[in-house]
Amino acid sequence: MTKKTIKIQPKKLLYIVPIAALIYFAINATFEQLVINISDSHPGTIFWKSNKNPAKNDFVYFYFRHELLPKNFKILSKKLVCVEGDKLQINDQFITCNEKKYLIRRNQKTGSGKLINQFYYDGLVPKGKAIVWGKNLESFDSRYWGFIAYKKLRIMELIL
Repeated sequence: MTKKTIKIQPKKLLYIVPIAALIYFAINATFEQLVINISDSHPGTIFWKSNKNPAKNDFVYFYFRHELLPKNFKILSKKLVCVEGDKLQINDQFITCNEKKYLIRRNQKTGSGKLINQFYYDGLVPKGKAIVWGKNLESFDSRYWGFIAYKKLRIMELIL
């Protein structure tokens, strides 16, 4: 049995390598920008990550770490409901921003029994800060960890 050697001419490599690299980077960039949401915050939706600054009521994504989230959990997506200078109230039943109410339910402990810090507030949203909310009544959002820096938020444009 003889081994067959395939010889690729250097001229062909000049065409094949750049085209393969271009295809690889295009696919990688596309999937890096897509967010398919499976959480209860906005289930069954597909978003495109944008670098635009969000406005109130936009869906946003942000990099977030918290002791109650799994270590491999890096990005959260929520709705931006209150921004700098808005009148904010967060209590046990709702988040109110400039008279618009978002119903909430609070969990005092995790499923494993660990206490969850609660965030309560009544006043104006501080400069450079924002409040985010998940549609699910028990969502892990600002009712637990409070303000987030507005500059960390990026818009998610709805595709489906």
